[in-house]
Amino acid sequence: MFYDFQQLSPHDLEILVRDLLQAEWGVMLESFKAGRDGGVDLRYARGPHNLVVQVKHYVKTGLAGLLRDLKGEAAKVVALKPTRYILATSMPLSPANKQAIADMFGGALAVADVLGQEDLNNLLSRHADVEQKHYKLWLASRAVLDRVLNSEVLTQTEFQVEKVHATIRRNVRSAAFPKALEILDRDRVVIISGAPGVGKTTLANMLMYTHLEQGWEAVVIRNDISEGQKLFQRGRSQIFYFDDFMGATFLGDRATGLLRNEDRAISDFIDMVRAAPNARLILTTREHIFGQAVAASERLRQAGLDCHKIVLHIGDYSFGQKAQILYNHLYFSDLPDAYKDALLASDFYLDVVKHPKFNPRLIEWLSSFNRIKSVPPARYAAFVQNLLRDPSEVWLHAYEQQLSDAGRSLLLALYSLGGKAEGAVLQPAFKKLHEARAARWGLPRRPEDWATAMAELANAFLRPTGKNAFEVLDPSVIDLVNAVIRKAPENAVDLIVGAVDFSQIDRVWEVATGAIPSVKTALAHAGPAVATAIKGLLARPNRLVAFQGGPGFLLWTEEARLAAVLPLADALKSAEMLELAKTLYGAMTTAWVSRGVRINDGVEALRALERISWPPLKATELERQLAARLVEQAQRGCRSDELREIVSVVELEGPENAATLAALQAAFENSRQDIASEIRECRKEGEFKGLEEDYGLFASSLGVDVSGELERLQEAYSEYNDYEEQRADQMMDEYKERARESRSSDDSVRDMFASLRGDRSD
Repeated sequence: MFYDFQQLSPHDLEILVRDLLQAEWGVMLESFKAGRDGGVDLRYARGPHNLVVQVKHYVKTGLAGLLRDLKGEAAKVVALKPTRYILATSMPLSPANKQAIADMFGGALAVADVLGQEDLNNLLSRHADVEQKHYKLWLASRAVLDRVLNSEVLTQTEFQVEKVHATIRRNVRSAAFPKALEILDRDRVVIISGAPGVGKTTLANMLMYTHLEQGWEAVVIRNDISEGQKLFQRGRSQIFYFDDFMGATFLGDRATGLLRNEDRAISDFIDMVRAAPNARLILTTREHIFGQAVAASERLRQAGLDCHKIVLHIGDYSFGQKAQILYNHLYFSDLPDAYKDALLASDFYLDVVKHPKFNPRLIEWLSSFNRIKSVPPARYAAFVQNLLRDPSEVWLHAYEQQLSDAGRSLLLALYSLGGKAEGAVLQPAFKKLHEARAARWGLPRRPEDWATAMAELANAFLRPTGKNAFEVLDPSVIDLVNAVIRKAPENAVDLIVGAVDFSQIDRVWEVATGAIPSVKTALAHAGPAVATAIKGLLARPNRLVAFQGGPGFLLWTEEARLAAVLPLADALKSAEMLELAKTLYGAMTTAWVSRGVRINDGVEALRALERISWPPLKATELERQLAARLVEQAQRGCRSDELREIVSVVELEGPENAATLAALQAAFENSRQDIASEIRECRKEGEFKGLEEDYGLFASSLGVDVSGELERLQEAYSEYNDYEEQRADQMMDEYKERARESRSSDDSVRDMFASLRGDRSD
């Protein structure tokens, strides 16, 4: 096959030339950082050899653009001082063209070392393994497209050949395609699974297109597996393609689908294809739907579908591959130059590639001019940032249409726990929330709901992070649930009514006071139910807390309960919340009879009391009593952070507060030695600085002498700095290597994207 290489981006061509020359010469070529022209040089530098290869594409500007650019390259060759210089280009070159190019380099470039389109095709004919490895080269070629379009069997399918051909040009070579092709050749059936937007359909289309090029008859199944059964002809080379096969079968009322024996039909058709040497079957499915269907059908569990499955994850893409995905989409896009320039400005494309919510579907979306033409170029970068910040639309359809009620309950429960949780916490949280939602909305419940929900969400919306621990699959899942709550704030009411720990209330309230204010209105309308749920959680002696080493339970004092509830009561202004708050007032003062005040909890309660704006909730006398209790507790002994918090919250100015000032001065003196001992406990620079600030506050607010403590603190800090410098010296080489690797990765991506600038001016 003869190629014109128009289906390759400049980066694709560079990698192809590298592999061809390595195969031809039997050496390993290293990447050689290019200049502003955007090409990536290759080098072989061993012993006396300093062989440099420059690759030029110029598919859009032709020979004139190539010759114009090479005038600048000739000067660079002098500085490189290569023992041999090779120029490879995708342009067709005549002998006269080659001679003219060689003459431009003044003897540094031999005519024989100018490789044009014909030479690259010659190398491909000599190294068929390289051609096969670069599947994009032949799959996306015009010759293959023409052969497929002229195929007689193509009329039997609605397969969109030209659309797939354009998609293949943007594809980035990865292990997924050869692996899926191997499974298909070996088992005759491949199931491509994964979350929305990871490239399932693209991979399936490439597999289908590959077989069309080889003369197979394509059969695209649109509705149910019976279509494939009717068109199946034993002995004929047929490849069947059923996109979202589990969704088409099991969405909606799954029980009805199973009663129709659709699972038997799928299993039987798979067995039919497996038994036919000339049949192939490509199936795609969302991972949550696959898990849902397998959990619901014993027949599918026994069919051994997992051995045919390849699962695609966003995490499967390396930094370099993500960069190539964006680069290829831009290079082959119809975006005007002004939009490309917006991405290239200040290396903004690096922010896109490194974004935690990077998704191939989003990249396709933002590189389509038809979709973004209403956005002016000046606002395009901001538009891309917003799309990455909240790509919830990618997930919303799956949540609303493809998850069971149990699956939605599980995802909401995980969200309310901050997006990650131990199974021992998540399962009871799911159980209570699912029960609350079922009772409120009349949803069906089954004993196997936990297992069903986990099967749906695993590797689709959540993933295991250790032994019986889980977290959301991607940050955009959190955006999804935010979008769900924004669309229907009643979900927030469900989360509170179905909460098993007050940390879930905190999570909902954080959303209500931040991103989704409409949640406050929904909670206010559901006043009695919300108050009852909160009251039940307040009866628990402990609450869940996220510690540095993982989640744990913390003793929940009356002061901490009051601090947690008052902001909700002040905002919701319901009779039920007012009654609950006043009950907490009494509980706190009653507790003081038998115990002192936990200072930090008491300070938070005092701050909450001071911030009240709703008059019926005001408790001025309680504020005074709590402040007095805090000062009294400090006199018995306190840490620096506790004394700092008290000083920051009580009034010390004026003669009327002289007694409070004297009491806190005494508290400092009583705790001076204990606070000084904290100097020895400092292990980080921030801890030294924080203690220094505390001493400064005590000196300025209380008028105490802390000069001795500050001197000892400075000595300890100097010792710490000496230790850190020694440690830094030991780690410097490792740090430099990591930084060098990071810069190298960024620089290589910059070189690749530079061709987007150079291509239009060549």
